[in-house]
Amino acid sequence: MNIYTQFSPADLPDGSKSQMTFFDSSYFRTHNATRPLPSPAEVRARSILSDPQPSYDPKPVKFEELDLIVKFGPRISTSEALCLWAVRKFLPNQVPVPEVYGWDNDGRHVFIYMQLIRGPSLLERYDSLNHHDKQAVCQDLRMIMSRLRAMRQSSISHGPIRDRILDGQPTPGPFPNIASFHNWFSWLWRRHSPEPENIPDPWRKLLADDGPIVFTHADLHRNNIIITPTSPPRVLAIIDWEQAGWYPDYWEYCKAVYSVGDWEDWRANGWIDSFLTPQPLLIEAWNFYKGAIGGF
Repeated sequence: MNIYTQFSPADLPDGSKSQMTFFDSSYFRTHNATRPLPSPAEVRARSILSDPQPSYDPKPVKFEELDLIVKFGPRISTSEALCLWAVRKFLPNQVPVPEVYGWDNDGRHVFIYMQLIRGPSLLERYDSLNHHDKQAVCQDLRMIMSRLRAMRQSSISHGPIRDRILDGQPTPGPFPNIASFHNWFSWLWRRHSPEPENIPDPWRKLLADDGPIVFTHADLHRNNIIITPTSPPRVLAIIDWEQAGWYPDYWEYCKAVYSVGDWEDWRANGWIDSFLTPQPLLIEAWNFYKGAIGGF
């Protein structure tokens, strides 16, 4: 019998606040009142020192001496901090994620303060891993994903969907149910036609409106999986939750496959399929929609 963890937005911190500090976090237990979180100005100053010519998306800023990393930029929102907070709150010691210490806003960007996870990414170590090492990582990931799917809610979104493949698309949520999301997803590629409702969509029937809505990372790229330097390696943390949210249950698999070339070992030799349920028909539909709407 499956046991699901359910919660509502009312159970979360208020993401509309411009500033939030979690004084009960390990950061303040370690530093007490002697070292407040760096101000946005301090973060920007260190960002310029480490990256004098920043891109549109600034790199996260590390404060190694504080075991702290700060994300900021035009794509960053408090929703990522809420995701991290919710995973640690409702799935304690089950899904390894950085601890979030708080957030701030300088009028230009949101700044999220979180635990610095020390370790190589799966991508960095991948070429040196043997078959048994990859098995160990995927066993950890399978357990982590099954636990993450224990988080459920009834609606597809309480706000805009943040997946980058939908950047620039009109009205990206919220959606009251999975059918309304699927209808919107199907409409995107037909919307420029004078009569989009008269254009048949052969893929829409593959999108099941009675499927579960699950909490989804939405960017399980190997760069976002931090592992130990040992052999066999273990998963230390899943990072980069800025696209995370509530999606149909197939979305995680489609995005994970999308993040890697079909010729690469991680995909071609079935490693993704070993920790996420394969969706061969849905991946065809998803790829069609993604190709038709463009985007990230």
